[in-house]
Amino acid sequence: MNLELFAEVDRYIANLLAPQDNALLATIESLDRAKIPQHSVSPNQGKMLYTLALLSNAQNILEIGTLGGYSTIWLARALASDGRMISLEHNPLHAEVAQKNLTEAGLESSVEIRLGKALDLLPQLETENITPFDLIFIDADKPPYTEYF
Repeated sequence: MNLELFAEVDRYIANLLAPQDNALLATIESLDRAKIPQHSVSPNQGKMLYTLALLSNAQNILEIGTLGGYSTIWLARALASDGRMISLEHNPLHAEVAQKNLTEAGLESSVEIRLGKALDLLPQLETENITPFDLIFIDADKPPYTEYF
């Protein structure tokens, strides 16, 4: 596979179908400033998440793994005006950076970031009698994926 050609085609598709606005670009830049690894989804993956949330008419979304909030922004933008999203993040720095990014994107009222280990927070969600989630995006540390389910 020609990686240069792959990257060029990926950029073309991203610019065509998943253009990044100032909030998304600022989110990526904020990771560098905070020295957080660039592990966010790609613009094309973000657009896919956005589209899936729209197609499922998601009113309630759960995200496991917030990082800097890049995928969170894509997902939250697909919520209806009365929709709600909960994002679970273990790292306090990541949660702080993500909260700032969500505020700058105007999404702070739609998204609640909960700090802690997802495996500890998920049972708490069960006890809160929250409306079932329409969409769940798991993008956290890979080894406990089975336990997340």
